[in-house]
Amino acid sequence: MRSRFEAMATPVSLILLLLLCAKLTAVVVDAFLPPLPRLECRSEIEKPSYTYRFASAFGLKSAPAATTKSQAPARKQVSLRGYTLSMTAIGTPSMAIIAKNGKSRLISLGEEIDGFKLEEVYTDRVKLSKSGREYWLSMKKKEGTETIKTGMGKKTKKPERELIEQVRREGDTFFVPRELLSEMHDLKKIFRYISINPLYRENKLVGFAVSNVKKGSVFDKMGLKKRDIIEKIDGKPIKSESDAFAYFNRLEQLNSLSLTIKRGKESKELKYEIY
Repeated sequence: MRSRFEAMATPVSLILLLLLCAKLTAVVVDAFLPPLPRLECRSEIEKPSYTYRFASAFGLKSAPAATTKSQAPARKQVSLRGYTLSMTAIGTPSMAIIAKNGKSRLISLGEEIDGFKLEEVYTDRVKLSKSGREYWLSMKKKEGTETIKTGMGKKTKKPERELIEQVRREGDTFFVPRELLSEMHDLKKIFRYISINPLYRENKLVGFAVSNVKKGSVFDKMGLKKRDIIEKIDGKPIKSESDAFAYFNRLEQLNSLSLTIKRGKESKELKYEIY
């Protein structure tokens, strides 16, 4: 037994001696060397300035989206409300009378009214386009008898035949009642009484050729004859169909009008005074 303790004494003494040396070394280091700096951990990520609601974080409620300048404005709705189709004429060119707020305009294919371009013409409807979209306008049948207001109330319009008989002629000047112009603002009636076609030379419009005039009609009373060529309106050459239609649209507002026509080899001017 004694020999076992004597064998263990030497290793234990060495271990104790090593521990004592380590302790003395630590004391010396703390006494003569400066203290080490204290290290701190700090996050470089700043605290967010916004917070998420609990419902938004779990998709239970959508957070309001921020409005940016790049967002496109809402597209304005466009419609043909307030427009009415009064009449259509299919031919060369095809035309239509479209009214808005009581004012009528005659336009032909390719022309526009308030930005709406006339694309196609049918007997009872027309197709227009605007900003790449198509719109259809159908004709509505009128109900009742058309009347005009007078100081004493309402009165039925004068018969067209009676108005035509009021056209007077003095030389090459014709006096036309203004009320008759309202009747002439109907292409269906016009084409029943006269046939005209655009006349082109070298791909340029030079006037309108009269191919037929009904005897006893308003145009017969106004001095137009078959084979006449209407070359000028108010002394201005007709360069496009729009030029003629512009006068047609303002017909009821005019006080006078003149037509320069070529009849055979002769050119003459027909003058119209509106009363």
